[in-house]
Amino acid sequence: MALSRAKTDDLPKDAVVITEDQALKYQWKIITAWDKIGDVWSLRYGPGILSAMAAGTGAYINNHYRTKLRLGGHGRLSSYLPIVAVPAIFTMLAHKFFIQRPILLNPLGECPVCIQVRSAFFQTSLGIVYPTILAPFAAFMFATRCYTYRIPSITENPREVFQLWRKITRPIVPALGTIICLQALITMFLTGQEDKQNFNLMLRMREIEHQLEEEHLPQRIDF
Repeated sequence: MALSRAKTDDLPKDAVVITEDQALKYQWKIITAWDKIGDVWSLRYGPGILSAMAAGTGAYINNHYRTKLRLGGHGRLSSYLPIVAVPAIFTMLAHKFFIQRPILLNPLGECPVCIQVRSAFFQTSLGIVYPTILAPFAAFMFATRCYTYRIPSITENPREVFQLWRKITRPIVPALGTIICLQALITMFLTGQEDKQNFNLMLRMREIEHQLEEEHLPQRIDF
């Protein structure tokens, strides 16, 4: 059965009215059971790919600051959870809720470019900007606590703290700029594929439904 949005007055007599959550669950059931993985690969694996990119970026940024401040094994787990795991999880959840949900429930309700730009915004914000802001704070805190690097007092010498942050951050600025561009482009591509594959899936479902209706129509006998 193909899903479609319609006003109450326009519904046929045999239409089955379901909620958005039920419709979303039904769509995912079709996607996960679809035999040709090439037709739905972006819908299945898109969020996981974006989550992995966010985790990789978080790990790269965290390792940079930890190496510069000679942290070694100090606070490794405590820094990896908020800087690597949390962005990865929230990137996946944001993409599923704010990107895939509108695509699956209302494929023609929003312009594709708007969805792609919004998806890239979530990816770069949660997967790059967030760990870039949090990583130096965590590294400075552990360096002060474990005495691995001399960190100026933030209350007495905020300017020196800023200069130290700028000195440590400057080497990875070109890499971060490249990562932002690459992740934005990859995210927009994957989101475009999700929109396209969902639309093609909807058309295919309508074709299957039409074929089944024709097969079950009573045959006419001519004399």
